[in-house]
Amino acid sequence: MTQSLCESCQNVREICTARSRFLLCELSLTNADYPKYPPQPIVRCDGYQPKGKADEQEKA
Repeated sequence: MTQSLCESCQNVREICTARSRFLLCELSLTNADYPKYPPQPIVRCDGYQPKGKADEQEKA
């Protein structure tokens, strides 16, 4: 399966149940353009921000 951008995005929250795993896009909470649970895999996203990017900006 193609690697999804969601896996490495800082805007994702992993939701796990006893039998399933979902990737919640936290941008959907404030912007209706982003689906709450986007169909995977996502290969292009305007809201994508790599994990760790926010940490680097705070240190600068």
